[in-house]
Amino acid sequence: MLPLRQSVTVNRYSTDGWGNKSLLKTFTLKCRFEEGTKLTRKTTAQQPGASAIIADEVVSKAQIYLDKYVDIRMTDEIIYTDEGGTARTYLPINIKRIYGLNGKTALTYVEV
Repeated sequence: MLPLRQSVTVNRYSTDGWGNKSLLKTFTLKCRFEEGTKLTRKTTAQQPGASAIIADEVVSKAQIYLDKYVDIRMTDEIIYTDEGGTARTYLPINIKRIYGLNGKTALTYVEV
């Protein structure tokens, strides 16, 4: 498929009842990171269990391809360090699974 020669660091946080965030875990994933703007739709349900969906048009700054199924969440913080040593922090806009012919996840696609 795609060569995965780059890597990202993912910080996962937990939130208490007061809204305070604390770092739950940090892990590194091999990926393919492509920078470039892309107009995308961020869909969010109006309220839990509601059938109405609101779609906002947003611009993603980069696309991340991860091998197979990856447990990545909308609340995760993704840190990418480029070849020049500049670290950038992103939050996911969309997470999409791409399935192969056998029905298993071939790629996890994240727009940030």
